[in-house]
Amino acid sequence: MPQAAAEQGFLKLSIAVTVAVASAGVVFGLLSGSMSIVFDGVFSAIDAAMSGLALFVSRLVSRVADNRRFQFGYWHIEPMVLAFNGGTLMLLCFYAFLNAVGSFLDGGRRLDFDWAMAYAVAVGAVSFGMFFYARHRNRQIGSDFIRLDAQSWLMSAAITSALLLAFAVAWSLDGTRYAHLTPYADPLVLALLTLVLVFVPIRTVRKALTEVLLIKSTCR
Repeated sequence: MPQAAAEQGFLKLSIAVTVAVASAGVVFGLLSGSMSIVFDGVFSAIDAAMSGLALFVSRLVSRVADNRRFQFGYWHIEPMVLAFNGGTLMLLCFYAFLNAVGSFLDGGRRLDFDWAMAYAVAVGAVSFGMFFYARHRNRQIGSDFIRLDAQSWLMSAAITSALLLAFAVAWSLDGTRYAHLTPYADPLVLALLTLVLVFVPIRTVRKALTEVLLIKSTCR
């Protein structure tokens, strides 16, 4: 069906871009000495895996049932995958918060601001571009998977923007009497950001669980 093909085509593109962003995150994180950038790369890698799972389920949903076990099709699997995806993002946010607190208590980290800011600018632009493109495409497709993928790109863009802000502030303080505060900028902004972003996957999980309960009540 055309809608399913369009959904799968977009998810393939999203996975390819996410893998590229994840690779850049790990490389630039190691070059700059920023654990936040490394985490951002790992976040993108896991998001790519989630998008791959969404693509697999999207293909299942578009199939006509041909066995007794799934005689009504595979459509009921979709909210389960959405719940799993949202739950994974919640755990990632929780891990990021703990990582930020631990880094703050350890005195922060000294960064190579040139590499860090170059990464934040490039990946931020890509993430915002993918978010707006996903939202534009989903107006025609109307897919829950693409809507969730757009939210993931927005989260990635927000994280990268916060990192850029932290790096810029820390760079401006370097060489002043407040230079001793520069290592704390990155973990502080990351901790605050995770507390805000965690509400996005919470809403996704709540919606998915509601659909699962509705499916159970319908099948009785």
